[in-house]
Amino acid sequence: MERPSPSDVLTARVRSLASVLPAHAVFAERTAAWLWGVDASSMGVGRADRPIELAVPAGRASPDIPGCRTRGGHLPAEDVTYLDGVRVTTRERTALDCARWLPRLEAIAALDQFLRAGTDAALLRRRMRLLTGETHARRLREVLTLADAGAMLPGETYTRIRVMDAGLPRPRTQIPVPSSGRPRFFLDMGYEDHLTAVEYDGEEFHTARAHCRRDAARRTWIREHHGWEIIVVTKEDVLFNPAPFLETLTTILMHRGWSPAPARLDRIAAKLTRLRRHRPP
Repeated sequence: MERPSPSDVLTARVRSLASVLPAHAVFAERTAAWLWGVDASSMGVGRADRPIELAVPAGRASPDIPGCRTRGGHLPAEDVTYLDGVRVTTRERTALDCARWLPRLEAIAALDQFLRAGTDAALLRRRMRLLTGETHARRLREVLTLADAGAMLPGETYTRIRVMDAGLPRPRTQIPVPSSGRPRFFLDMGYEDHLTAVEYDGEEFHTARAHCRRDAARRTWIREHHGWEIIVVTKEDVLFNPAPFLETLTTILMHRGWSPAPARLDRIAAKLTRLRRHRPP
């Protein structure tokens, strides 16, 4: 018998719990994101393995249900809605809660996906002001500033933030590469002025031989016809050993005309030294 997928397991758990939750408890955070079509699970933790997240208004009792984690706080009625018969935080409130409560890289990745799915960034900024004074509310400004709807995979988000945290310029996402005046291909992220790009190869989409062949052919065509230098990274590079690709990117950019101030270059070098000594978890 075929085992159910993690997404099917999570959906079944939500449906089972929905009928027994008290009326004041709603699905929130990662769980609500999943219901809205955004996978905010960690790159290292499966959807089926994480607790179901719930939210309750401040002062209301938290339901004692195994496998659930409940967070209390400011939860006005306008932040709650029904989605396929299930009480859940609204799309905008869910995006903001993920930005507030998830670990930093995961928070930005989740917000990237919400923006890519059509969530209005301007509306999120207005809603952010209503959470002033709430726990982690000050963090929202940074996450909203760093978010980018161009990330197609969480791994692309992680890659972009690693680049920026190292002190390198913010890369543009989904760069069109034209042929006969029309976009033929898109590069994950990079710097058009220096014809330098970084692409993230995720396990799910790039391990099949057909995908690998297409990617190799695409990158070869872009290099030969447009002169781009393309650095390819994987989950291992981004999560566990980012220093080598960041050092390579810095070197290529400088060879291609990027001229940072000496103080900035010193900060980049110091960051790379720390990353080589202490690989991030």
